[in-house]
Amino acid sequence: MWHNGIREREGPASLKNDEEDHVMLKKIAALVLSIALCLSLVSFAVAEDVPNLANSYYSYGYDVGTMFMNYYIHFYDEIPGLGKVFHAGMCMDQICFDGTYEVLAEERAYNVALDRPASEAGNLTEGTAPYTIVFYDFDGNELDRCAMDAEHIYNDMTAITGVGGGNCALILDTDPENSKFASQYAAEPAVAFLSLVSPDDDTATLDLKVNGKYDDLVVLFVEGTYAMNADQTVITLTPDSDSDPGATVTKNEDGTYTYVSTDGDEVILAEVKGLEVSYAFKGQIPVPGMDGTNADFICNLYSDSTVQLYADFMGNKMDVDKGTYEIDMTTYSFVIHFENAGDLTTEGYAADMVLNYKVADVAPFGAIEQTLKFVTE
Repeated sequence: MWHNGIREREGPASLKNDEEDHVMLKKIAALVLSIALCLSLVSFAVAEDVPNLANSYYSYGYDVGTMFMNYYIHFYDEIPGLGKVFHAGMCMDQICFDGTYEVLAEERAYNVALDRPASEAGNLTEGTAPYTIVFYDFDGNELDRCAMDAEHIYNDMTAITGVGGGNCALILDTDPENSKFASQYAAEPAVAFLSLVSPDDDTATLDLKVNGKYDDLVVLFVEGTYAMNADQTVITLTPDSDSDPGATVTKNEDGTYTYVSTDGDEVILAEVKGLEVSYAFKGQIPVPGMDGTNADFICNLYSDSTVQLYADFMGNKMDVDKGTYEIDMTTYSFVIHFENAGDLTTEGYAADMVLNYKVADVAPFGAIEQTLKFVTE
């Protein structure tokens, strides 16, 4: 009992009530602590339940004569502002997919060949794995998903695949530096996630790559790592060398970017857009390892005078050759300077024009000698 602000000694009944209150408070505290521990354990269990794929490779391959055909998926460290990034190199990186991914603690069924002999015999194994991995493009659109466990990715996907590597199990590579795939890993193409250029100087460029690195040629040639804010409107460039300048790149409302280096240089940059196909030739080419099956054989001549020759099988593109071209206005033919096949000139005129392509050896096709017809539509 309180009297004039001072607590007076209370009787036995009051003491009994204090003891009961104390016991009740201890029970409540114990209950709160128990709930907190349970929540902590649940959070820990969820975190532990989903595999961390950062800096890992899952691979599948087989020998084809003197050549080793390989397929792999490389999972990078999470890049701030971009997310968890992957590179899928199918058919010796002739077919590539890049984007972001997430691993879900959701069971998923699969139907794949567990090794190359099973694949050749058409013996697929059905099963269920505890996790689902979802692949996205850099715009957030889902590309595909498949089942996985700690040791396998069960690739029965239809989008992220390649000729000879469909419905197969990719296995975790526990020693990437010394594995049979090491040379392919080392040659992995570093695809640019974002390419910027100065409208006033086409040599002033900035490329942000999927491996978290950047090439900066805006003022000087600088390499380093980048990070972005959540909506990717502010990019921070950190050089590998302390002697090189860093920079902050901010996206403007009109879609351009303002580049400001730590040395005080300020440059306006614009995003590099895709090129338009000005002319095209099309034919067919046999798919390696699939007797009686052909892929579209396409040669695109772009608006910037560059050329790309590739095979397209069920939406999967395999690069064959590239180069530049010019038009011979006296004969109305195309003179194409290929990197692999050398200089070739089209034959015929207009709708009857053809490109006779010939090369000694291009993986995975070997020697190629095919005729492509001019596309008039």
